Amino acid sequence: MRKIFCYSLVLALFGMSLASCQNDDTDMDDIIAQYQVEPQAVELDFSELAEAPDVPVTDEADSAYNDYVENSPWNKVIDIAFDGENATVTGSVPGVAVQRNGAHLTIMNISGPVKFVISGKTTNGSLKFYGDKRFQVLLSGADITNPTGAAINNQGSKTMYVVLADGTVNRLKDGTTYAMVDEEDQKAALFSEGQVIFSGKGTLNVTAVGRGGIRSDDYIRIRPGVKIYVNSSALDGLRANDGIIVDGGVVNIETTGAGAKGVRSGGVMTVNGGRLIALSAGDTRTGIDDDGLMDTTACAALYCDTLLTVNAGVLKFRATGDGGKGLNSKGDVNFRGGTLLAVATGTRKVKKPKGVKLDGSLAIRGGYFYSYSKRSDPLELGGKLEVATGYSTWDMGPKAITIAF
Repeated sequence: MRKIFCYSLVLALFGMSLASCQNDDTDMDDIIAQYQVEPQAVELDFSELAEAPDVPVTDEADSAYNDYVENSPWNKVIDIAFDGENATVTGSVPGVAVQRNGAHLTIMNISGPVKFVISGKTTNGSLKFYGDKRFQVLLSGADITNPTGAAINNQGSKTMYVVLADGTVNRLKDGTTYAMVDEEDQKAALFSEGQVIFSGKGTLNVTAVGRGGIRSDDYIRIRPGVKIYVNSSALDGLRANDGIIVDGGVVNIETTGAGAKGVRSGGVMTVNGGRLIALSAGDTRTGIDDDGLMDTTACAALYCDTLLTVNAGVLKFRATGDGGKGLNSKGDVNFRGGTLLAVATGTRKVKKPKGVKLDGSLAIRGGYFYSYSKRSDPLELGGKLEVATGYSTWDMGPKAITIAF
């Protein structure tokens, strides 16, 4: 309690100092500089990550059972090899129809679990899936650019398993403009109406210049072993409407669009392991909303619409744009273990940058928690802060907060 009181007193004195300078010519940067400390480094990290074996759930009653590609039969296989403006389709499965327009393929699947093995390169191609059956996309050295939309677009509501073949490097890129189809969404270079489950021990590099990088209108699960890199100069890097589960893997995300989020979860987000790093460099986006009022949206490295639970893993977030947030959530955050670094170094011309800004409460029960803001508060809570007993460090300053167990 004494540390909380001291922290509040420091902020109050700091605020009085700033207020006293509002009506004179004092250089605010000089005042702010008196309280500065250098933040901990947050950079992309593509190094190997030692992870425990990924053991599939085998109990059919478990809610996660269908998230494991191993639990479905994959005896129906179609190979698709891209080659410039063309694509070769090998294999025939009853109930699967493939329509080709150059290297743009539209696939209707009503046959049940089908594995599509994708390889080769095209700079003018795409894959679009229809159907009400789950399916697997095995990326095995695929390099797909669609100059007029999503590289992979699942219009079905069932699970799309994206498996990265061991040791392969795969690339997806969208176009600067999207050719839209009535009553159909395509919101990212890799888009799915249904769930997206990433697995395998390969690499996926996604470049987004027109819309987002990876997006699901359902939920996304990332399993150990995968390596994902997203670079989006437009919208959000990784986004799911119904939640994100990170069980492991190495995920690096960079976004530079105004108001863009590195990672955005519309539902509950749970982190059980792995390493997730998101860097957001976009400035505040301004515009007029549907009511004719000015709307401003700041960028964030991680944005959650509801609960975030961290059980393990390494999370590093950095926002460098105007008003950017390292971690921003409308709900609560339960931090139970692992490492979390949230750093904000942007300007405060339109919005205030924050290391961590929550409308809800923050409960820290283990691990290492660090938040920093260069020009504003490192931590802003709408609810309360709860720290379990047994911590080794509890350091709360005007620019940085460290709580460690």
